[in-house]
Amino acid sequence: MSGPVAQALAGSADLAARYGTFRKAAHAALGPELVEAVRRAVAEVHGAAEEAAASDAPEAVLAYARRMVFEHTAITDDEAAAVVAELGEPGLVALSVVAALSDAECRAAAVGLPALARA
Repeated sequence: MSGPVAQALAGSADLAARYGTFRKAAHAALGPELVEAVRRAVAEVHGAAEEAAASDAPEAVLAYARRMVFEHTAITDDEAAAVVAELGEPGLVALSVVAALSDAECRAAAVGLPALARA
């Protein structure tokens, strides 16, 4: 793992390795195209989206990712079930992790902590 988050974790090689493994597993479970679509959806909520890109991602998945940013406690069982229907239970977990990490990266950038944004 490389990048700013890795540098921030450099004081603990074990923590950096565990974080890298965790992040890679979540990204691998969704695949690069879906990870990018989720990252863009989260950035849109923060008003930090780059140029909108076309995506084949299911709308239920993107809607869930957008709600994770400010409304995660209001996500309904039906909304989660729609994601499970698209991605399966492991996919729902991976989506939740990727959306949360994307949210954290956007927030870090917004408050002037670019060293923690986009590992």
